[in-house]
Amino acid sequence: MAGVVEALERSFGSRSVITDPEIISRYLIDWTGRFKGDALCVLRPVNSWQVQRALEIAREFHTPLTTQGGNTGLVGGATPAVRGIVLSTELLKGIEIDAELQIAKVGAGVTLSELNLKAGEAGLRFAVDLASRDSATMGGMVATNAGGIHLIRYGGTRQQLLGIEAVLGNGCLITRMEGLLKDNTGYDWPSVLCGSEGTLGVITSVVFKLTPMPAHRSVALISVDTIGGALRIMTDAKTRFSQLNAIELMSRSGIELVQLLGGDRWPFQAIGAFALLVELSGAFIEVEELAEFLDSHDEVADAALANDSRADGLWYWRERHTVAINHAGIPRKLDVSLPIRAIPAFVGYVNELVEREHPEVKVVLFGHLGDGNIHVNLLNVDESDDELDHEIYAGVASYGGSISAEHGIGRAKVHDLTLTRSDSDIESMKSLKRALDPSMILNPGVLFE
Repeated sequence: MAGVVEALERSFGSRSVITDPEIISRYLIDWTGRFKGDALCVLRPVNSWQVQRALEIAREFHTPLTTQGGNTGLVGGATPAVRGIVLSTELLKGIEIDAELQIAKVGAGVTLSELNLKAGEAGLRFAVDLASRDSATMGGMVATNAGGIHLIRYGGTRQQLLGIEAVLGNGCLITRMEGLLKDNTGYDWPSVLCGSEGTLGVITSVVFKLTPMPAHRSVALISVDTIGGALRIMTDAKTRFSQLNAIELMSRSGIELVQLLGGDRWPFQAIGAFALLVELSGAFIEVEELAEFLDSHDEVADAALANDSRADGLWYWRERHTVAINHAGIPRKLDVSLPIRAIPAFVGYVNELVEREHPEVKVVLFGHLGDGNIHVNLLNVDESDDELDHEIYAGVASYGGSISAEHGIGRAKVHDLTLTRSDSDIESMKSLKRALDPSMILNPGVLFE
């Protein structure tokens, strides 16, 4: 790898190639603090030509290259596993909004908040929403196929993706930026690259569908005694409300951690075993019907209702979970999805397993109940001990679930991929990897061993 930094500096200038160890350090640890790496340098290209040139140099010097967006990932997917080049997309900016077609063309380094600020000027928004919206980049959201809180209504990132520009590992520039709603001309590169976690190419620009910004929203925070009761409320709400936007689950342990942050006060006298957050949004909101639903449902132990701008006060309890968990220690974050009917059994399995075999571990469960996505957070786990992770993932597989709902495989789950993917499935993915990244330099250690 000798000489690769000098070659990059000759092509891009020393200001675009960062070698200062103090500055580089912030690119070498993931958001959770669990995954760390090392790098020769950090490169910040400003256009797709520079990305092409960077990959050409990396291939010439046989140097690994890890792509990084907002560095908000939770499974180590953007933290270099092997010492090489970190390619940051933070300067790949630019936003074009077509209000008539309701689409946006954005650079990979644009954050979700930046896109929504610009789209909002035209009365539009991006349908996928995340708590990390101020730092999560659109390229990173595509690379991980981010799901977020509105998936039950709009789908995930892949469902919003109309076009892509990317430099593949073999140096080819792929451009599908027309933004057509229908384009059936061969392999769909946006879908192929969405969720590929930087292992096939570097995403430089994307085209997204936008949706009209809702005029109103109504949010209910609901205390409930059992996970089965939460599911019954969810099922009834899905049947009753056409404007259902989100159904989020929280558990007592997570709410207590959020309380320790010292922000808002829990609106009920006591914290129940579980809490649901239900959101409706649209041109009008079914406020009276939602209130009647809460009053009459047998499973509702207590409830609070807020509309429009006041709704953020209730969302606080859900959106501060990740921050609160990180304040309590370095967590193991097991993002899984299950058939909805299997969730009560799975939650019981996890709690019983930890109580029986790992009593020192604190479990915090929360997630997107409406689409079966549960975030299992484990605190007080020894850094070198992966046994509990494997046991929980094995449980997920036995219930017919997936070991990654929306965060990706990253570095955290490479040893468990065989639980839910067959040998032929994994080999087929590796064949695609070898074809598009023949030098095998992109994101080594991510997705595959």
